[in-house]
Amino acid sequence: MKLKEIVKSMVPMDFKTAADALEDRKAMVTLTSGSIELDKLLEGGIETGSITEVFGEFRTGKTQLCHTLCVTCQMAVTDGGAEGKAIYIDTEGSFR
Repeated sequence: MKLKEIVKSMVPMDFKTAADALEDRKAMVTLTSGSIELDKLLEGGIETGSITEVFGEFRTGKTQLCHTLCVTCQMAVTDGGAEGKAIYIDTEGSFR
């Protein structure tokens, strides 16, 4: 089986109207970063269902933010979480 066929079986690739996309956006959960000011900059927090890239200088809190989000995503929605699960893949060996 070719990779394209495998991906098609795993990811829905159907046409979606703008109205359907809007409904999906309404159901999206936003995770708190743990910082009120950062959440303001991000217009409410980190969006679920999307990829967010975090970059910056050494020792600026990127790893700490990712650790916080791993905990936050498991919290109740009323507390700024998503009642979900997280997996953390440490590619630099910085999780101690």
